[in-house]
Amino acid sequence: MDPDLLDPDLIFAKTTSGEEAMLQRTRVVQRNTRMVLILVDGNATVAELCDKTGNAQLTENALLELENDGFIERRIEKNSVWRQDRHTAKRSKAAPPQPVSEFSTYGETAESVPVKSTLPGSRARRVIPFPGNRDSRPTVPPPDSAGIATPALPPMGPESRTAFPPGGESAALLPSEPSTDTGEKPPSLLERLQALVRRRPAATPVEIKPIRRSGRRWTMTWPMASMLGVTLLCVVVFVAALVFPYAHYLPAVEAALAKSTGRPASVEEMHVSFYPRPGLLLRNVRLGDETAKDVVRVSEIRLQPELGTLLSARLIFREAELRGFTLSAETITSLSKMLGTTAREPNGPGVRHVAAADAEISFAGLALGEMHGNLELTADGTLHVLSLQSTDRSLQVELKPSARGIAVRLEGIGWRPSERSPFFFSSLNLQGDVVGTVFTIDTLELRIFDGLVRGATILHADPQPGMAGEIAFDRINTGKLGEALGIGGQFEGDATGKLRFVATSEAWSTVLTSLQASGEFSMHRGSLGGIDLPEAVRRVSTTPATLGGRTRFEDLSGGIVLTPGTTRFSRLVLNAGLMQSSGQIEVSRELQLRGRMEVQMRGRADHTAVPILISGTLKSPLLQTAGR
Repeated sequence: MDPDLLDPDLIFAKTTSGEEAMLQRTRVVQRNTRMVLILVDGNATVAELCDKTGNAQLTENALLELENDGFIERRIEKNSVWRQDRHTAKRSKAAPPQPVSEFSTYGETAESVPVKSTLPGSRARRVIPFPGNRDSRPTVPPPDSAGIATPALPPMGPESRTAFPPGGESAALLPSEPSTDTGEKPPSLLERLQALVRRRPAATPVEIKPIRRSGRRWTMTWPMASMLGVTLLCVVVFVAALVFPYAHYLPAVEAALAKSTGRPASVEEMHVSFYPRPGLLLRNVRLGDETAKDVVRVSEIRLQPELGTLLSARLIFREAELRGFTLSAETITSLSKMLGTTAREPNGPGVRHVAAADAEISFAGLALGEMHGNLELTADGTLHVLSLQSTDRSLQVELKPSARGIAVRLEGIGWRPSERSPFFFSSLNLQGDVVGTVFTIDTLELRIFDGLVRGATILHADPQPGMAGEIAFDRINTGKLGEALGIGGQFEGDATGKLRFVATSEAWSTVLTSLQASGEFSMHRGSLGGIDLPEAVRRVSTTPATLGGRTRFEDLSGGIVLTPGTTRFSRLVLNAGLMQSSGQIEVSRELQLRGRMEVQMRGRADHTAVPILISGTLKSPLLQTAGR
């Protein structure tokens, strides 16, 4: 429907679907159409809606679209004929008066058409046409209060008034008689449609201009200004901390450290560090006499003061981190005394927490490196316990100062002494005391090589590094033990026994080469690789030969004696089913074999024992039958 055919006085009302579309934005998406739907209230006419939007073409197109979609419907208003006459008069004022034609016209003219009367002497009457609706059909107005339908009156122009018959305007309400004049024919339906098409103007698209939002002016708010000020202040403090001349204050810092610890102090360098945590950084610090054994040397001390105490009489450090230093019995005792002196100083700086990083625990040359942890202080500020752990947390060490010396406790799970060490401890538990140069281990429990080792030992540093003690081992895998000692896994079986040992050397690195020990052992369900005793008895050859193979046994027991040059297995008794053997074997430091075994086969008629000589190397033993 062409929007030009909309009656300006037509009133639209929302349907139920239109009310729902008001609540659901997805039903009507276009902004202009939704705006017109909002303005439709059941009281405003089409002309009033056009005045509100300021764009008549856009409003009428939107009304037609909303009506076709079922969101609005036309409202039939019960107005009187005189009210409709006033509305028609308003429209006639806007359009210039048209001359009255004597013929019926179709198109834009809405004036009345005179009709000839068939009665003699009667005056011509005018037919008042019904105003066209959207479907070009006469609109029947609703009946008045009397129940009689009243047609809409045409505009009351000067010409139309003269066309009324005598009797006034009321005569126009009477139905006209059918005309008998056949001189002119009414236009056909095709002619009416052609006239309607010719007068319909082409629909021009409505240009919708985008809404231009004015650019917002940037303004600085109070939170933004405060944040900017704090940022600038931090930058200024950072730059000032970097360029501050700390070297001028080194003598004062050294004097403060000497006064608080009671020991001479020296600091090589001082500056402020912000990574990984901000604080005052002191490098290459020495506390104590340079020539004394209890001097404490620390590569780096990081001090983090409490901000609230910077301007107070006593400066309190929230944390002091010691990095890169060695802990011995002497230095631990010295460090404990220095912390106690610092705590008793009334005006000296205080420390709430002391941390340790990259520390080394040393005793007469034995060291555990790359440890880190905390120094737990007592209420009066003295050192209570020093808790350290390895980087991979497989070993934990507690060092506690006591009246006798330093109480030591080691606990490890899955610990290896070094990255390439062949000794792997499934668990480790060690407890003892360090008094001077003597380290007494009261409790030693190791789980290694699938077995368990228990014992006690004493380590001493004067006059030479040495150790002495006693251990008991149970279910030690001899194959893994041989691999760790470098002799290979040619021996199999679980070993159980006891061993007493003593060793003294010029250095801890060579103390095992001077080891002397004695004890006894037993093995169950094992084998001797490279030593095939049954095959040697069967061959009965006095020529040494490498037989290969192995001797499997159910039980093997004997005594063991370790010296710096040899390892002797004596009083050997081997049981392997029908074979029984006894004798001794000696292994030199160069892994040379020398031994004799008496082999007796119970299944033979001759139960005499056959002597077998063993020689060669541990990797390739040589066997031969000895002469009787």
